[in-house]
Amino acid sequence: MKVRTDAKRDEIVEIARKTFLELGYERTSMAEISARMGGSKATLYGYFPSKEALFLAIVNKLAEHYVSPAVQRLEQSVDEDVREALQRFGEQFLAFISDREAVAAFRVVVSEAAHSDIGESFYETGPKRTIESIGRFLAGAMDRKQLRRADPEIAAQHLTALLAHAEPWHQYFSRKVPNPTRAQIKRIVERALDVFLGGYKA
Repeated sequence: MKVRTDAKRDEIVEIARKTFLELGYERTSMAEISARMGGSKATLYGYFPSKEALFLAIVNKLAEHYVSPAVQRLEQSVDEDVREALQRFGEQFLAFISDREAVAAFRVVVSEAAHSDIGESFYETGPKRTIESIGRFLAGAMDRKQLRRADPEIAAQHLTALLAHAEPWHQYFSRKVPNPTRAQIKRIVERALDVFLGGYKA
């Protein structure tokens, strides 16, 4: 009986990530990935039951590396100024969703959502959890009377919409994904927070 290991799983995810980036979702097959990893398809399927599951593992790993630390720090920022905490989070969040790999992953999810459960799975494990975490931070700020009382999850949705659907939005439709500078990201977040806090500041 073969033993599964985290190291092998991580190796498969990394090989698959490079393959998806090179060939795209449609042209990437489990057979191609197994050939590149130098193993059998049986080994690959032992870790991931489908190409969809493998792709979601790649997306989740990206989120865990970039978004999860930002979210965790935000939830721990109860003693900080709300704007400062949200500015730091917003810059980290925007840097991630503007990344070339994140944009490519989002495009795949949207294109496949009508044909499989990949869209719903992506939302449940990614955006939904992020919004819930932001909502918990905002709820705490409301309890401390730093923000006006409102539905914290709706407020979190408003914040992420302002961050993701302003200037960066055009990236998802561009042939070449631009890389915003740190200064540009900072200004985008500042403008988003001007609007957000204009509506929610106590």
